[in-house]
Amino acid sequence: MTTLATLPSVETPQLLLREIETRDAVSFARFMTQPAYQKHIAVRLRNRTEVDAFVHRAVSRKGDGSRASFHLAAEEKMSGEAIGDGFILLQRPGIAEIGWGVHPAMWAMGIGSEIGKALLGLSFERLDVARVWCKVMAGNVASLRLARRIGLKHLKSHPDYPAGGGRFEAVEIFQLTAQQYFDAPY
Repeated sequence: MTTLATLPSVETPQLLLREIETRDAVSFARFMTQPAYQKHIAVRLRNRTEVDAFVHRAVSRKGDGSRASFHLAAEEKMSGEAIGDGFILLQRPGIAEIGWGVHPAMWAMGIGSEIGKALLGLSFERLDVARVWCKVMAGNVASLRLARRIGLKHLKSHPDYPAGGGRFEAVEIFQLTAQQYFDAPY
């Protein structure tokens, strides 16, 4: 597994997926604190202060070649505003967890798929991991479909997964190996 001090930006049809910058706190607060956004995520930021702290932590890790977490902003190319986010968490050697989120006003526009595909590409092609996995809360029908759409395979159901803040949620676990990723048709 290769670790990079900084991940390269990835351009998709609608987005520029890049590492978080301090300026993203304003855009992130607009959607990360919304109940609709928080409904199906583990880490819930309650207010602008918590969003600012999250962004500060992510920005402070940039440039550290030994870091294990990468947080990305999904910047809409047309507006230049962050309308989504993603993460890659390097875990045991060769394994990475990914996750994504999209501003509720931008749901059902293909943004999540673009973020998810970019996260897979960065994980396998830049970070050289052997396996990527994600957890999707069972009630999040859109993200369950998205995981399958970007090529992730259902691994198992977990009825009582620790979801943060003392909560436990039913989740579906998906995974994809590097072999499956590189063997998939374009």
